[in-house]
Amino acid sequence: MPLSSSECITWFAVTLTVCLAIVTVNLLSIILFIKNRSLRTRAMYLVISLTIADMFVGGFSHLYPFRLLSLFSCDIVNMNLSQELNAIIRILFSWFPVTSLTNIAVISLDRMHATIRPFRHRLIKKWVYGVTIAGVLVLAAMVATATLILRQYGKEFWYHIYFWNSYSCLCLLVICVSYSSIVVKFLCGGHPQHHGADNRQRKLTVTLFIMTIVSSLMWLPHAVYAFILFQSLTSTMEFLSASQELVSLVFSLSILSLMNSLVNPIVYTIRMPEFRKALLLLFKRQRRQNARDIPLHAL
Repeated sequence: MPLSSSECITWFAVTLTVCLAIVTVNLLSIILFIKNRSLRTRAMYLVISLTIADMFVGGFSHLYPFRLLSLFSCDIVNMNLSQELNAIIRILFSWFPVTSLTNIAVISLDRMHATIRPFRHRLIKKWVYGVTIAGVLVLAAMVATATLILRQYGKEFWYHIYFWNSYSCLCLLVICVSYSSIVVKFLCGGHPQHHGADNRQRKLTVTLFIMTIVSSLMWLPHAVYAFILFQSLTSTMEFLSASQELVSLVFSLSILSLMNSLVNPIVYTIRMPEFRKALLLLFKRQRRQNARDIPLHAL
């Protein structure tokens, strides 16, 4: 069912606004990490990697809702691309969300190790985090490529959705096991006294746990509904003939899932005093710079 011109413009504007917000907020976070040495601790390397992945989610993954708009005959979005370029775009808008989700799972494992084996965790070398981040990128690329292959050559229309959700469920299982272990350690550790580094590690663990919960709540509805919906379809044409309410729901959940890459810097600002202080200093410097740039005759 083709969308009306007003609906096309509305969804285009909403998608573009969300993606610009994701890129802007995460780029600002990356600038803060670069400018402030205190934020570039070993414990934050994986968080910085996640922030970069989230920025690229906003930069590339908007292609997915734009692709949907082009399928529904929206003239505002022209996605008549060659087969090769279309395949590259599909891999890109799968790669970065998978990278983001995999990063969150690896962060949960890192937090579990920092909580259960704190002394061993402090001995981890910087290069280990570099290798881990590279491994996350390679694994995400493999998952994105496998998803595309299943979409193109799978016997059933929904095979690629099944594979994608299976991998996502695996990541969620890792996250649940990791943070459950952390909770058990907190409750049964029997260490009432905490000093310096231990307090910082605990606060960071709680912050990243909140970030994980919020991101999962924004991502899960789309993943679950997409699996239920597309498993009942046998072709793209069935989806294109769906009712207006169903199409609006799919677009809404797609935008909501994109917004999980927007919430992380907000959580950092609320929960991390160092991040909040660095952000305020950046704005103060910018305000002073703007004041200096005002010509004297304008005063």
